[in-house]
Amino acid sequence: MSKYVIGVDIGGTLTKFGLFTTGGERVDQWKMTTNSEDNGKHLSSHIVKNIKERFVKHSITEDNLTGIGIGVPGFIDESSGVVDVAVNIGWANYPLKAILEKAFNVPVFVNNDANLAAAGEHWNGAGKRSVSTFFITLGTGVGGGLIANGDLVTGANGTAGEIGHTLVVPNGRLCTCGREGCLEEYVASKGLRRSLRNYLRNFEGSSSLHKDNEAIDIYEAAKTGDTLAGQIVNESAYYLAYAVANAVMIINPEKIIIGGGMPAAGNILLQPLVIQFKRFVLKEADKNLSFEFAQLGNDAGIYGASWLALKRLGYFCHQD
Repeated sequence: MSKYVIGVDIGGTLTKFGLFTTGGERVDQWKMTTNSEDNGKHLSSHIVKNIKERFVKHSITEDNLTGIGIGVPGFIDESSGVVDVAVNIGWANYPLKAILEKAFNVPVFVNNDANLAAAGEHWNGAGKRSVSTFFITLGTGVGGGLIANGDLVTGANGTAGEIGHTLVVPNGRLCTCGREGCLEEYVASKGLRRSLRNYLRNFEGSSSLHKDNEAIDIYEAAKTGDTLAGQIVNESAYYLAYAVANAVMIINPEKIIIGGGMPAAGNILLQPLVIQFKRFVLKEADKNLSFEFAQLGNDAGIYGASWLALKRLGYFCHQD
């Protein structure tokens, strides 16, 4: 009888699941709406119920489950499995690991969702066959995850890889973290919209853009040669390249993988980023370094969560 792990990727809107064999084969994947009512009070019980129902569908007994990996959008103490804070869900000092281990009587491994997206791309996506990768998510915010020597690097307090809160502008824009000048405020979708509104106040040329445009609209306008859009995109690329170049000097990865929602912009995002990056990076650190877009899309989290369980349980998948 096959043995299995479950990978769970909790998002603010949807929670996604993946059922994998301990040999790394994906058997099934599914999703449910994330219930964050009452500060996420009911979410764990919904996750438990959902997994048990899927076992019935596949005629799998709980004895065949060996472990669960789970990604949460927040700050995590991996050793205890406590979610220190997950703002979008409402959890604070939430003992997620203990709750799920009690429900299933198997080891449960909890980590940040961006870290596990990085792990998913490392295992079965753009970082496959690489020893060291730095994964950056560009969307509403900016996140990151670091794989070094084939394993996650989370740091002493779980904040390693948080490139979105790298300071790039002294006394710059106020970030939601409470500090000023974070990268996120200049390259995330919210940052691009803010840049657009700022520029429109004094822009005297012709542009197809208006103050209610979304970030993807800015990139689409840049593709058509819109001067204002190009200015905003190039400024964003400058700050992102500045932060990435500094990160590369510390971690020296083989690949920089760009994921999240923004890569839909394609080369209009990547080309100025690489050009600016080469201005800032030390040549020796740039040797054999490549930039790539993520390949797994919204599935990266379930792959990464399953990888975490397999890795921590000592299984060695053929992709690892």
